[in-house]
Amino acid sequence: MRRFLSLSSSAALEALAEPLSAILFLVALLTIHLAPVFHYHQFGEAGRLARECGFSALLVFGLILATAAAVRSIGGEIASGTAAAALARPVSRPLFFCAKVAGVSAFFGVFCAAVAAATLLAVLTSETATQLADCCDDHGASRLWATGLACGLFGTLGAFVAAALSNRFARTRFCVGACLLMALGQPLALLAALPFGQDGFAATAAAVPWRILPPLSVLACGCVVFVAFAGALSVRLKPAPTAALVAAAALSSFVWPLRAVLPAIGRFWMVDSLAGGGRVPCAEIVAAVAAAVCLTAFWLVAGSLLLRGRELP
Repeated sequence: MRRFLSLSSSAALEALAEPLSAILFLVALLTIHLAPVFHYHQFGEAGRLARECGFSALLVFGLILATAAAVRSIGGEIASGTAAAALARPVSRPLFFCAKVAGVSAFFGVFCAAVAAATLLAVLTSETATQLADCCDDHGASRLWATGLACGLFGTLGAFVAAALSNRFARTRFCVGACLLMALGQPLALLAALPFGQDGFAATAAAVPWRILPPLSVLACGCVVFVAFAGALSVRLKPAPTAALVAAAALSSFVWPLRAVLPAIGRFWMVDSLAGGGRVPCAEIVAAVAAAVCLTAFWLVAGSLLLRGRELP
């Protein structure tokens, strides 16, 4: 177990240390927080734009972030000879592969937690702005709740600046610090915005759309399948063809999904069920998570077998 934790933690740390990770963290979170700013007119339900933006950010930026990290962590170490050095010790090849995928999945979990908190705050900002517009008898425009936006932007940009200062004066790793501080800054920003709601802390906390968290978690589970899939392909293929195949598989999952081996994104995209205050049935959530677990296990076994039959440089 110690070897598994050591390998998985090193994979997570390597993923956090990549410059691409810090950039995608920043772009994804800013996109979510700025969505209510451009919602000048009320089209249907308040908060719909911010909610769908959060789900889209998790799917698009999360897939790019996690699959690229899996390819670097597994394929890169095999090509550089680091994997051969690790496997020279009493570490089995299936253990090595599963630990690397687990580490990248843990890194992806940090990103998902940040996106979830940012989405909650963005939706709350949109819905509070609509309430303020109703109080002012201005139904034609969705006004901006400045406090929610300020907290969200400060939790993102402030964390990025804090990581830069820590790198400058404390010699910490900038990308690692930026990703972790931005992830930590999102729930803190949500917590900081609650006392400034229209009806106080308790009423604002009750108005937070917690119902979006289960379907958001389901979408994250679907993305984890692609992480294991990318890791399995990177055992035998170079980064370029691996990235091309993963991108093709992700696109085909929208139109022509290979249900036997990859998730159909339509089954995991449950944001439409949240319209009008709706909730996703528990049975659908459990079924989707179970399917994601089975598919992830399949690719973990496939990747372990592919690694077992490969000669390492």
